[in-house]
Order: sequence, then C-alpha cells, then structure tokens
Amino acid sequence: MPVVRVPDETGHTLTLLEVDGTYRATCSSVPDHENEVRSIPTWLARDDDVLICSYPKSGTHWLWEVTSMLIRNKAERIPGEKESAMLELIQQSRFDNLPSPRVLNTHVQYGHVPKDFLDRRCKILYMIRNPKDVSVSFFNHHAKLLDYEFTGPWETYLPRFLRGDVDGGSWFDYTLSWENFILQIPDYPILAIYYEDMKSNPFREIQRIATFLEVPCDVMFLERVTQLCDFNTMKTDKERLEDAADWRGGKSDMYRKGKVGDWKNWFTVGQNDLFDRVFAERMHNSKTNIRFSL
Repeated sequence: MPVVRVPDETGHTLTLLEVDGTYRATCSSVPDHENEVRSIPTWLARDDDVLICSYPKSGTHWLWEVTSMLIRNKAERIPGEKESAMLELIQQSRFDNLPSPRVLNTHVQYGHVPKDFLDRRCKILYMIRNPKDVSVSFFNHHAKLLDYEFTGPWETYLPRFLRGDVDGGSWFDYTLSWENFILQIPDYPILAIYYEDMKSNPFREIQRIATFLEVPCDVMFLERVTQLCDFNTMKTDKERLEDAADWRGGKSDMYRKGKVGDWKNWFTVGQNDLFDRVFAERMHNSKTNIRFSL
C-alpha cells in the first residue's frame, strides 16, 4: 500500500494514500486499498443509484443523511455512517452488495466516478461549501483524527490546503472539474447544492432535493426531515456511532461546528489576503457562486 507522509515546508507531515498522483484518506480495513480505489471507474452502477459528490468537509454527512431519508421515505435517523457507502473507503464487493436504492457518496473528481454511472445518467447531488470554512474544518479533522498522524500548526496548514497537499487534492481543481462537467453536459441530471443555502434555509433546499429526486412527500414529512437533520441534533445522535479511539483525546470530532463564517475566527489579515489572491487567480472564470458569509 503506497502510504506516504506528505510534508509541509516546516517538515510536519500528513499520512495519506497516494494513488496515481492523487491523495486519498487511508483505510486499513480495506485490503489492497490502492487497487480498490484505482478500480472505481470500472464499477457497475444501477439505474436507481444516487451519488453525492463533494469535496471533503463540505457537508457530505449532512446531505447523505437527508438524501437517505428522502429515498427511503422515512423520517428516521439513518443507523449507519456515510463511510459505509463511500466509494473510496469500501471494497467493490461491498459496493456490489449494497441494497437498492443505493445512496452513495464520494470525494473524487467527476473523471474518477464509475463510467457506467455517467452512462446510465444516474442522479448526482453536488454539494459545494466555501473553501475558507472548508480549510478550517479540514485542519481540525486532520489534527484530531489519529490516522493522519498530523501535528502541524494552522499557520503552515493553510498553504498546504491551497496547494492541494491533502486527501481530495486541490479544492480549486475539484470545484472547477465539476463545474466544467456541468457546462459540458448541461442536460445531465445533477443538482448543485450550496452548503450556505442549506444553512440559511434548510427546508427550502430539502424540498428542492426531494423534487429533483422525484420523491413524493408532503410538507409535514419534509419538516420532520429538516428537524432531524438540524446540525446540532444530528451531531448529538451520530457521534454516538463514532469510535472515540480513532480520535485524539478520545472524543469524536466528525461533526464540529457546522457554521458559516467560522474561518473569521482563524484567518489573520495576511492569511485572508493570501487566500483571496489565490482564489481570484484560480476562480476568475468560474461561475460557481461562492459565499464566504451569510
């Protein structure tokens, strides 16, 4: 297994899986993890599959929970975790044996999703979150989840994030790759959802998702799903499922704050200026509507 320790300029490292020049999170429970990840484009889809695509720390758990309730037509807490249906963290055999309808999720760029999935025009939910909040959330994730073996400071982490030396690679490359896909195939059944919109008006966005998925439901059902998927409610319920031994200090931190604009508590003026310069350079032709605060 090509597990590598990716250093920053001060020598602090992040332990990742490298597959054909891309970084992924390691997963010791998946035998031959490298080749499993490499084989993802060849996996066979089903017509009723739904795929959630997002860059790490962009609300994937949240959207997976909402979508699973809508697809099942049950306003009940989903007993598992989204990692149980995450393409790059499971074996193909598990993928093949998941019961239909499958609500899958992934952090890979569109060019690495199963080709059969795109050929069948399976529905895609694409979640986008502003990258300043993503970087802060990702830093805390890396610092607290023991598998990463990361002890570096925020000051050198931000340049790492901007370079894309993290699992999932560059936020800019990821976001532009999906934007390009949407522009190239404008009639593909994909729904873009902004994390900030989900925070400001969750009922409206969940109703929009239900309409896209063609799920028959009434207002009462949607209100119940919205209540169950409130961030603080979900954090309390879902963190009981996490293995605390995987986390520094013995306390799960998969669901941290879920706020918009928390980056303001972390960024210095200089860091914000650096980020804005990189953002302006990389996204100057982008039509993705990023909001850094509400």
